[in-house]
Amino acid sequence: MEENVIKKKDGLQLRKIGSQYMIVKADEQNVNMSNVYTLNHTAARLWQQIEQGNATCQTLAHDLCNLYEVDESTALSDVRKQLDEWKAYGLLLP
Repeated sequence: MEENVIKKKDGLQLRKIGSQYMIVKADEQNVNMSNVYTLNHTAARLWQQIEQGNATCQTLAHDLCNLYEVDESTALSDVRKQLDEWKAYGLLLP
């Protein structure tokens, strides 16, 4: 079974300000700071992979397994929880 590629909504960008990662709505001229979503380093890495395209739950979980000492089922569960949260906030396409 082929997994769906995860897509972010247009206009959202990951920014690093100091040691903080944030998802902000940005266009060519402005950054809207009224709705800012802060991320830890791991979540920021997942977002970066989504921005690059071709990210699926499985590929994101596999990356976490390579980075951390975590089994695949735990990584997959953690990825799904994060994606569900981002969907609830309207950051990802359905």
